[in-house]
Amino acid sequence: MKLGGVIVLGLILMALVSSTGRADRVGYHGSIHLSAEVGELRAEHGHDWSMAPHNARWDPFSAENSYLQLSNKATGAVLFRVPVPALTYIWISPDSKYVVGLSKVKLGNPYQIVVYSRSGERLFARDLVDASLSGKSESVTNWIFWYKEPVPKIEIIENDSTVTLMVENPVGGSNQFQFSAGK
Repeated sequence: MKLGGVIVLGLILMALVSSTGRADRVGYHGSIHLSAEVGELRAEHGHDWSMAPHNARWDPFSAENSYLQLSNKATGAVLFRVPVPALTYIWISPDSKYVVGLSKVKLGNPYQIVVYSRSGERLFARDLVDASLSGKSESVTNWIFWYKEPVPKIEIIENDSTVTLMVENPVGGSNQFQFSAGK
């Protein structure tokens, strides 16, 4: 085999065995507004990272730039409003005890999953970039694809003081996360 053929074969083999990374043209600078409702509760999340490239003082985790808010739908009373990472999906458990935020944003985002109690206590937060999860793939900088889109099946199972959160992954199974039930 000639040198040109060896190089082409090498490139093909490298492409076949490389990770599932995808190239990104620019850093993430999106703006999203989400909501979820269960019973008398309404959860809202908004993040606006569009100012990031233009403002050196920009803080992605200020309550103005990225927040999670839980309100009573009937009265409008805010139960809590907290700064959070950029989320791409939110869910309230059917019993209204937990608010779950999921994110596929990787760049500049310290967590891709957060769980809050109804009172606003953060019960769980995890960075999934280096986690070994079934069905997970990533772009080079911006994205981590770890849950089924657009709407993953989510389930919470409580056992004494431990809570297991199950989130449907892109290949149809589920990834499980355990945390303490809180106060």
